[in-house]
Amino acid sequence: MTQSGATEIPYARSIVALDSADFATIQRAVRLLFHLAHGPAWQAVIDAAASATARHDAGNFGVFMGYDFHLTAGGPRLIEINTNAGGALLNGLHTAALCDPEKLACLCSDLLPVETMEDRIVRTFRAELAAVRGVAAPLRTLAIADERPEGQFLHAEFVLFQRLFARAGIEATICDTAALRRTPHGVVTAGSAPVDLVYLRDTDFLLEAPRNVALREAWLADEVVVTPSPREHHLLANKARLVLLSSRERLLGLGVAAVDAAFLAEIVPETRHLQEIGLEGAWSTRREWVFKPAAAFGSRAVYRGDKISRRKLEEVFAAGGFLAQRRVAPGEVVVQTSEGPRPMKFDVRAYAYRDEVLLLGARAYEGQVTNLRSPGGGFSAICVVREGAGAC
Repeated sequence: MTQSGATEIPYARSIVALDSADFATIQRAVRLLFHLAHGPAWQAVIDAAASATARHDAGNFGVFMGYDFHLTAGGPRLIEINTNAGGALLNGLHTAALCDPEKLACLCSDLLPVETMEDRIVRTFRAELAAVRGVAAPLRTLAIADERPEGQFLHAEFVLFQRLFARAGIEATICDTAALRRTPHGVVTAGSAPVDLVYLRDTDFLLEAPRNVALREAWLADEVVVTPSPREHHLLANKARLVLLSSRERLLGLGVAAVDAAFLAEIVPETRHLQEIGLEGAWSTRREWVFKPAAAFGSRAVYRGDKISRRKLEEVFAAGGFLAQRRVAPGEVVVQTSEGPRPMKFDVRAYAYRDEVLLLGARAYEGQVTNLRSPGGGFSAICVVREGAGAC
């Protein structure tokens, strides 16, 4: 199944069954991580050598935080955290809309009408504006901003967001982040239209690129609300944070309760700075690791240790800024394809706002890393299995 847009959006013909206990683990992780990241002890450590942009706290958080898990026999394992996680409407919402709720009601728990889910999504954007401007501030206009949005793989989702906001009485403009301008009155405009809020889909997370100078200056001056906030990426989504989150001892040193520190250290695979392991140590144990840059996104420059060559490892080691994460195999799901059923890997993404999981979605794929280009693969619905569903 596909969704029209700049690129066809793939949907896998599958439904991933998620055990209710695993869902509870995911919910607990999201709650703990949000409150940890917004506590003074964590921020004192993370802000120690941070830029002024990263330290700027406008007061809001981030819509559609994405927490990516691999499911194992021991439960979910948190592979990474993302801000401005793409696919929420195409994956968590649209794949749910493809399912027949009457047929699934016996099997799945927490099924919500699409309209209810859409209302919850819009409320998160209004909450972001209210966090900065006050509860009486109306969200009337916003910009969905990305670098060259019309050419983005998920451009179809931008259009769906625009329609969703229109139904809620909010005027949304899709624009290039470079097109945003400040006025003498301090209002950021998209073209000629002032905006109350910028929904940032640009992967220049800290607004450091030249194309984002105007937006960065306006945001630092508190002239416009930006969500996800660049600070949210700094606090949680930079992959280097996984080094702390996977260490029980470091978490205890930050004052995290012993039971919570043990929980996080169990669900977050051991993550270390590559330079700390050393080139020879990394090479000799390479099959145990996945090597990834701290600031990358979308599986870019991610290398499985059992597939990496000595030359490539030397290259990434010399480049600096890489992490080694203990490899956790993804789950497996049977997908119906044009050539018949075939097993594929999958991951689970929890879309969250603050400490609440809003939507779930899966991505079925083949290859070394998560992708949406495997024939027959793509976005997949998730069913949280209801207690006693064996009778269905």
